Amino acid sequence: MLKPFLTSLRFQVALAFAALIVVFAAASLYALAAFERQIDHDAVVDIAARLELTASQMHMQAMNYKANAPRDYPTYYRDVRLYYRDLSSQIALFDGVVAGFMEGDLSEAIGGPAGWMKPDSTPELREAILQMEERWSTHRRGLLDALGDDPDEPRLEWAAEYNIAQYAPLQQASSALTQTLRARAQEEHERIEVIALALIAGTVALALAILAVLHFLTLKPMQRTIAGFQRVAEGDFGHELPIAGSTEIAELTARFNALSGRLNLLFQLIERLQRGKDLDDVVGFLGAEFRELLRFDWIGVVLVNPDAATVRLEASALDGRREHGCKQLFRLQETLIDEALARGEPMHIADMAAIAAATPRYEFLRDIVRRGLNDVIFLPVASQSPVPALVAFATRASRQYDSAHLHFLGNIAQLISESFGRTVRLAERGRLAAIGELASGIAHEMRSPLATLTLALDYFDRREQEPGARKRLDLALAESARMARLVEDMLLYAKPLKLDLARLDLAEVVTDAVSLVRGQSCCADKCVSIDAPEADRPILGDRDRLLQVMTNLVRNACEAAEAGGTVRIRLETGGMQSATVAIHNGGAVMSAALLARVFQPFVSTKQGGTGLGLAIVQRLVGLHGGAVDIESAATIGTTVRVTLPLESTQGMPLVASSATEKTQETDGAVRSPDVAAATAEDKSEQRQAHTRGTPESHPRDERAS
Repeated sequence: MLKPFLTSLRFQVALAFAALIVVFAAASLYALAAFERQIDHDAVVDIAARLELTASQMHMQAMNYKANAPRDYPTYYRDVRLYYRDLSSQIALFDGVVAGFMEGDLSEAIGGPAGWMKPDSTPELREAILQMEERWSTHRRGLLDALGDDPDEPRLEWAAEYNIAQYAPLQQASSALTQTLRARAQEEHERIEVIALALIAGTVALALAILAVLHFLTLKPMQRTIAGFQRVAEGDFGHELPIAGSTEIAELTARFNALSGRLNLLFQLIERLQRGKDLDDVVGFLGAEFRELLRFDWIGVVLVNPDAATVRLEASALDGRREHGCKQLFRLQETLIDEALARGEPMHIADMAAIAAATPRYEFLRDIVRRGLNDVIFLPVASQSPVPALVAFATRASRQYDSAHLHFLGNIAQLISESFGRTVRLAERGRLAAIGELASGIAHEMRSPLATLTLALDYFDRREQEPGARKRLDLALAESARMARLVEDMLLYAKPLKLDLARLDLAEVVTDAVSLVRGQSCCADKCVSIDAPEADRPILGDRDRLLQVMTNLVRNACEAAEAGGTVRIRLETGGMQSATVAIHNGGAVMSAALLARVFQPFVSTKQGGTGLGLAIVQRLVGLHGGAVDIESAATIGTTVRVTLPLESTQGMPLVASSATEKTQETDGAVRSPDVAAATAEDKSEQRQAHTRGTPESHPRDERAS
């Protein structure tokens, strides 16, 4: 417990600052003390100099008194008041100063310095003080003897003569003392300078040492960590750093290594999820390689059945091994699965056994508990999947999913949902692909026997028949024609297409389509108007395919319009980028549910329709780099808009689309190898049919009218 604290960055920084504060405080206190001592030394020198000055004054006053000795009593008594008073004060000054020097305490003389700040004596100074004391004692006795014992009538002239005679020894002693004190003050000043420089150097050295320690223990590991973050930012997931430095830096490095490792696992997770072929494969490698990251013992994928009342356990793995067997069915409505799908976010269920035992309809929870599991997390993937789905992570340990892990799982929930949704889409698309391939094969195989049946029916149609037989024959011919259209539409929708690109005027294509439809029964009682500006709209496209698109849409609009109604066609240019054909009719409004599914295959509301018309239109327009959208409302009617890129903006997409289409469409269409062989033949027949303008030549759209 103590070692982490001693190696922590907080303690090290605090220790460094404390050391600097102590050094700074010590240097400051020493500077103050040295300053006070220097003041004391200067004061002592001033006192010694004052003795020297007083000795000179005594000599000068004695000479003045000797030269101007009084000749009468009034003058004498005046000198007693003046000269004797000054002489007495000078004697008292000498007594006090010399006594202070002898006792080593000059506080009274210099204003009272603290005792611990009194300067220490030296042999030279002690010698000078002793000489001064001896000289003054001798001088004082002689001076007092010269003055006499009567303070009212002192012998001032004798005292003056004594001061003149003994001035030199007293002056020399005071001068020697002053010089000694000045020399000692100079030495003290030089010593203070040396110590101050040493303190400055020590402080700088300590600061540099602290910086060096902080650099090697803090800054350098932080720089390595920053470099590690840069490497991870550049894509080097899984990069690890050596753990060194203070406790916080070591913890930061450890957290970085954990983050880098987790990013590496997430990157591998994304890669494996993207490469997963089916749900069994995805669940298998998740259970084998990512149990530690996602913290689970069992994983299962649940799909909602088409009846929206039950779910099935599509794939699962326990302890890293796939579970094989039949897909189990469970109730959906009023269960926790239903609640999790409705919430659309991870749901944690702790203590499953008690919850499952208390609620009989929680069959799925009981099935998980049967495996010896306690906690489970439901991760819904409904919004990313064509089939509502849910991923369940369960663990044997009770309450293993803490708030941190739930937060982590919530953060990556979108990633897992997207990836699982993609896998579910692939699985669903594979199922639809198999169905489409089967339907395409059946349609291809039906062409020959259907043609034979049609020829036979045509043979009987040319013969005279009784009324009952004629009625049945007409019905058979109509159904045969409908089946022929359905087969042709299925083959056209499923087979690979190749565009024969040329420079086209979109207005001419629309005009030709309207001319073809006007002669048909669906437009006999309808008015079709075209609003096309004269400006040329050059596009790159396949004329036959675009004519097929426009013919389909115009015919659908005529069929949906009311008797005597008007179908309006308007050409619009979206700047320099695209051209739009808007086909509007005022017929019945399409419901929102139908609008959401109108481009899906086999969606039809018309009697005898195939449900492939708009799906084929969308595919053909998409191959040209365009888009189709439908808007339907009670106030405006129904408008279909086809947007195509102009010639200057097409280029690369259309050149690419001129090759045989190799990718599957999102709607589930499958390219049959048998169908590809009939491409050239079908295309020739369709062009001839367009030329004839027969109703059978154009795939019909089964939109609501």
